[in-house]
Amino acid sequence: MNTNNTSLNETASAARIERVGMIGLGLMGSAIAAQVMRRGFKLSVLGHRSREALEALVAQGATEAVSAADLARNVDVVIVCVTGTPQVRDAVFRENGLLAGAHEGSIVIDSTTADADFADEAASAFAAKGAAFLDAPVNRTPKEAREGRLNVLAGGDAAVLDRVRPLMAAYAETVHHLGAHGSGYRAKLIHNFIAQANGAILAEAFGTAAKAQLNLHEFAAVCRLSGAHSKTFDRIIPYLLEGDDSGQQFAIRNAAKDMRSYSQLAAAYSSTAILAEAVRQMYVLGTNLGHGDQYVPHMFDVIAQLNGMKKNG
Repeated sequence: MNTNNTSLNETASAARIERVGMIGLGLMGSAIAAQVMRRGFKLSVLGHRSREALEALVAQGATEAVSAADLARNVDVVIVCVTGTPQVRDAVFRENGLLAGAHEGSIVIDSTTADADFADEAASAFAAKGAAFLDAPVNRTPKEAREGRLNVLAGGDAAVLDRVRPLMAAYAETVHHLGAHGSGYRAKLIHNFIAQANGAILAEAFGTAAKAQLNLHEFAAVCRLSGAHSKTFDRIIPYLLEGDDSGQQFAIRNAAKDMRSYSQLAAAYSSTAILAEAVRQMYVLGTNLGHGDQYVPHMFDVIAQLNGMKKNG
């Protein structure tokens, strides 16, 4: 195994990345792909359901692949940015998937928020073909993605990460190596617990503030001056006050999915998840009440509904 890694690293250090493939053209993935093209990389993309983003990229010079295997065969690096573990597993292991097209020296970067156990499985499978895998989910929102200012949380071999840093610089402001395979996934889930718990707390707190008939604009101004302030606050409070939900373009059902994965991660390490389970249930409730496809700021609507109040207080 060490011999294979040495061979791969030597190959990696000698080869220059020019051709990049992209799977997953949602809000984040399409923005990453656009930044990659702007930096001069040759881009290949794979279609799924909606073709709007794909066709926009093709119009700018990207090439459409016929399958994940075809995509992998013809690029140096593939970036995956899909919904969760089932989707990335399918992209890798399905018939004519990425593994079928992997080749010596190629690299797969998974930017999905996925379960940590998948990283070792994927890394072993790609290593058997002389390829490499990095779990490298991203932080921040589609706005920062469109600006090329994401944060990468990477797990995997440091030498492989060094090879793709120039590519990551196309879409990321910072790159953080958290450790071995799975470390990027784990760090992302822990980070999302912090952010999503903050969102749930704000929804519940401002629900109480509304029922107590506080001036919400003035109360928000007070919070901005104190320990109640955070990046999550700045992203979701504009929806409560002005109806602008663009600051946190992340679906409530995906928040519930991430919280489930975080709870499982905590259980795997015999770590407490008392608050995490409460937060998970908040997002599950929001999904079950019909808000699952809405962005996280709409948790204010969920609380208003539970409290028998009109939308936005």
